[in-house]
Amino acid sequence: MKKQTTALTAVNDQFRSLSETVYERIREAILARELRPGERLSERMLVDKLGVSSTTVKRALQQLQAEGLVEIQPRKGTYVVESFPAMEENTVMRASLEGLAARFAASKATGEDLKEMRLQLEEMRRRTETDTQQNISKANARFHFLVHRASYNPYVGRLIDVLRNFDRDLRHQALSDHDEAVRGLKDHISVFEAIEARDGDLAEERMRRHILRTLEFVKTGIRKGGKPL
Repeated sequence: MKKQTTALTAVNDQFRSLSETVYERIREAILARELRPGERLSERMLVDKLGVSSTTVKRALQQLQAEGLVEIQPRKGTYVVESFPAMEENTVMRASLEGLAARFAASKATGEDLKEMRLQLEEMRRRTETDTQQNISKANARFHFLVHRASYNPYVGRLIDVLRNFDRDLRHQALSDHDEAVRGLKDHISVFEAIEARDGDLAEERMRRHILRTLEFVKTGIRKGGKPL
């Protein structure tokens, strides 16, 4: 029988720092509800499952606490947070930050940055036409990452990464609808065109409008009887 793979599988990744990999594995387990809201986290269990030192686990938990995913209570232990921020408020905040990243990218993106974005849009086009929702979502996330990187503002990028933890279900749900995935691709093309034209105002407006439109699409589906997030 094939062994089931979970987020909390022993770490064996030579391409990332150990602490980064452990942090990402625990974060994924929380977001996938493999580690349940309110659950007490045993450092020993995490050490054994991930095959790393207690110091590495402690560093990862401290980072997760800073991002609001766990709560470390002195003399009591570490717990997964009971609830995440409200979907709508979280997405509105992310829309503003993503807009700022696009604005900064419009003034700072290098020729190489623009080339990578253009190539990624072609990849997204191919994925949208023929691929699975999961791969479309990955291609989408990659384009956003390239915009964040081209903003050359690590603080904005870091804050966006934190907020994206909490609304990935919204993004996955939106991209599972083919027509919405097509609309999303068009939105991304329009954002890129504004960045390429060095129009920061327009890039910010288009990115914000894209994310808020996606939010409204999902909310409308819920009002019509779709599955709540």
